Amino acid sequence: MIDKTWIFVLGAQDPEMREIEKTLGQAGIAWVHAARQGRRCNAQTAYDADSVVRLGLDGNPRPALLPPKAPAVFVECQLRDHTPALRVDHHNPGDAGYEIPPERYLEGSSLGQVLHLLEREPDETQRLLAAGDHCLTAAYQGACPGVDPHELLFLRASWQAKMSGRTLSDVMDGVLEAAKRVRRHHDSEFGESRFLDPTQLPKDLPEGAAYAGLPVRYRALLPDGVLKEMLKGATPEHIERFIEEHREAGRHTYGNPYRGYAGAYWPGALA
Repeated sequence: MIDKTWIFVLGAQDPEMREIEKTLGQAGIAWVHAARQGRRCNAQTAYDADSVVRLGLDGNPRPALLPPKAPAVFVECQLRDHTPALRVDHHNPGDAGYEIPPERYLEGSSLGQVLHLLEREPDETQRLLAAGDHCLTAAYQGACPGVDPHELLFLRASWQAKMSGRTLSDVMDGVLEAAKRVRRHHDSEFGESRFLDPTQLPKDLPEGAAYAGLPVRYRALLPDGVLKEMLKGATPEHIERFIEEHREAGRHTYGNPYRGYAGAYWPGALA
């Protein structure tokens, strides 16, 4: 049983993590954010955090302390030299949600795990967030009980519009157009749609592929000059082949065959 003596350490920001913050606040449970060199962690640094911070009302991080005797729950992060009392995650082998299938998305998602710890039932929005984060392609295909694919699209498009400054109609149109292009580019020989030129990616490609229900392989050039290749919405066997292919080439990989995604990096590559 979680009570107010516990403290949560939260990883990178996304819609699911924002809802976790909101849920903890409603329950009166304290939280801090995992940080690296004084800045809140992102998805790339969340498992190599060296400190914790609190975000002020202005959004700026301020140094914080993790009380040594308070039981800590790490949510999608890892803090150096600290052992948590519990972990909430679904990204890595051994995580409680790692192997959980779409029909049990609440058990698999980090939000669902937090709700369980707090002995709270999910509302409709929380179900949408949990399914979208844990198994997006399956959720869009109606594989998650209690999740309406159309409501899911509206929720996720609204978030993207808010974060990007685009209009909701522009995001919706982008997702639907990307879904059409994914269907047109589907290669039955490879069992996926391929978009390997990072300068020619359709807008909203990952979301559109998930909405279309088809595997997509694409490349993106990150701000630091690293080329990243991703495969999303594929079967466990397909994901495992992708990971093995890149590992044999000596590239750093990540992924979860059970959740249908994987990625690989070319350090220092520009093309």
